[in-house]
Amino acid sequence: MHGVRRAVVATVGAVALVGAGSGTALAEPAPAHAGWDGSKYWFRNAAGEWRWTSHHSTYVQRTGGTDGGRTGEPVFRGRQGWDAQDRVYWYESRGHWYWTGHRSKYEQRTGTSGNTSKPAGPTTPTAPSSRGWTAPVSSYVFTGYYGQPGAWSRGYHTGQDLAVPTGTTVRSVGPGRVVTAQYSRSYGYEVVIRHPDGRYTQYAHLSRIDVSARQSVSAGQRIARSGRTGRVTGPHLHFEVRTTPYFGSDVNPLAYLRGHGVRV
Repeated sequence: MHGVRRAVVATVGAVALVGAGSGTALAEPAPAHAGWDGSKYWFRNAAGEWRWTSHHSTYVQRTGGTDGGRTGEPVFRGRQGWDAQDRVYWYESRGHWYWTGHRSKYEQRTGTSGNTSKPAGPTTPTAPSSRGWTAPVSSYVFTGYYGQPGAWSRGYHTGQDLAVPTGTTVRSVGPGRVVTAQYSRSYGYEVVIRHPDGRYTQYAHLSRIDVSARQSVSAGQRIARSGRTGRVTGPHLHFEVRTTPYFGSDVNPLAYLRGHGVRV
């Protein structure tokens, strides 16, 4: 999609170009020169072939460029329409937030004028399930989805991103014991909890941690405050479910919550 990028409000790995957000000149005309063309960043690979990426970090890593006047991915600020700070239009499609630099494309996809801006509607606050389990935050906007392809270290997004203001209360989704409560580079401040079913939940990019390792927690107990620590482009909670405490053992987080009766 020309000029359109999926909203990535999550950990972005500047690694090999894979999946969505990258491509070749085979599917569209090559540019006149390397750099930002108004919809994507173009560069030549070692073989002299044209490549493009929507991930600014990858572009900078490969070329050292800063063309286009952009210093990173646009930050979703909770409003549909024109964002004067990043100079892009935001719109929602099937639960995902996208941005485009082209007014005509925004109007085509929304059926509205590009002159207006309105707040994005957050989800209805999530009540605890009959089993006591709950969503990690009570009101949020879904952004990066589990399994979404992109330039992350595993080639896809390993968790579910929930856009919330910094300082939002983060709760343990179920009863369990804290395994990790520390700073972890890309994830920033994070908490990992082991639950009675043997699964682990991770809460990342926190601004404050309110629990400690080996501490027992109950479902719905406040464990932290959301933030934007680690590798992020905006404030949000990265929520992940794993079969082990470690990265690389992820499973679908929304399916896990729904399996415990949580409506998300």
